[in-house]
Amino acid sequence: MRIKFLKKPFSFLKKHRKKLLILLIPIIIILISHFFIAFRNRNVIAVVDGYRITLEDILVELEMSPEFYKESASENPEAAIEAYIDQIIIYRKAKRYKNRYKRNMAAKMENFYIKTLSKEFVENELVKNIKIEDAAIAEYYNSNLEDFIIPEKVRIFEIVVSDRQKAEEILKRLSFGESFEAIALKESISESRIKGGDLGWIDTRKLESEISSMVTRISPGDILANIVRTELGYHIIRLAGRTERRILSLSEATPSIKNMLVSIEKKREIDNLILKQREKGKIKIFKEKMILLKEGAK
Repeated sequence: MRIKFLKKPFSFLKKHRKKLLILLIPIIIILISHFFIAFRNRNVIAVVDGYRITLEDILVELEMSPEFYKESASENPEAAIEAYIDQIIIYRKAKRYKNRYKRNMAAKMENFYIKTLSKEFVENELVKNIKIEDAAIAEYYNSNLEDFIIPEKVRIFEIVVSDRQKAEEILKRLSFGESFEAIALKESISESRIKGGDLGWIDTRKLESEISSMVTRISPGDILANIVRTELGYHIIRLAGRTERRILSLSEATPSIKNMLVSIEKKREIDNLILKQREKGKIKIFKEKMILLKEGAK
């Protein structure tokens, strides 16, 4: 009885396999499509009217951007994505005019290709074997200790007002416990007011001598008893922090020294390559056409 019971499902499958295949094929196609779409969109970070922006697109854009933009993007990646979206919106409109600008674009693309390929060659082939020995790093460090001095710095908050009487009133309010930042935000006439009076960390050597000498006599958290007058107005100053003058250790200085020595070696390799190729190659400059370059550069 058990064997007969097992045979029934198999006989059913055998009898209706064509119908089952017809039912299964659309399901399989749907599953494959979903898998393909998911795989295709695995690195998609945004979509603009069907145009997919990938993580690689954004990273390539950052690689080609100035250093300050990279730092900004690391702090606010959403802004970088929004900027790229704006670029794609313009690009999709510009595509309608591509034939009009085709010739001009071809020259620019060729120039970009030359620069990009040359950079990749230099970074990945020409200088890949550059090695900076620890002894060279130590030698540079010991010979240039003055370059690794970290000066004394102070973090200062200020409130600036237009007359002494008001400055004295604010000093009294501060002595009663009012918030320095709140008063700066509301009443200071300095641009620093938007940060609650924060001027950030300042090298003491860049401070006016009068302010520098007074600041060195108080502790972090204290407010100067003296109101300082400058051409901007009357300043009330609070010392928020201080770092002592010191020299970076060899281990702290090593990354920057290594980068600098690599750059020097890289330039040497590039200069040697150019010199050899100039000696071997045939180069001719048509000086009579210099005037055309001068006119084009205007």
